[in-house]
Amino acid sequence: MLDETLQMTSSPIAEQPGCFLLTLEGDLDSSNAQEVTKFVQNLSEKEGLMHLVADFSNLRYINSTGLGTILRISKMLVGKKGTFKIANPNDNVYEIIEIVGANKLLEVYPTKEAALSALEACPIREDDLSPED
Repeated sequence: MLDETLQMTSSPIAEQPGCFLLTLEGDLDSSNAQEVTKFVQNLSEKEGLMHLVADFSNLRYINSTGLGTILRISKMLVGKKGTFKIANPNDNVYEIIEIVGANKLLEVYPTKEAALSALEACPIREDDLSPED
């Protein structure tokens, strides 16, 4: 069960098979980082997740453990020939990302619309999709 400080929801992006929008609301820290990883791994294994846009517009706080989780998720998706994009982080969250230099490793967009537009530019091949798709 997730810590009360973080709410997570996901929804498939209809126009893009294998693509999902993940919305995080609250604080991402050591109390719930492992749950976020499990949540995304489950989407990958059971729903065929290949490309993910994480909407950070309501993420108030992220610490080093939470940032490590985000980097692991990105590495996992890129390793599957997928993509991971972050949308609309507030100044405090972006500052943490920038301080550790993760802005050079992560794709960060100022708005959800910009991240979704970048996602539309991703080549999605049939062999990227799970057999159920």
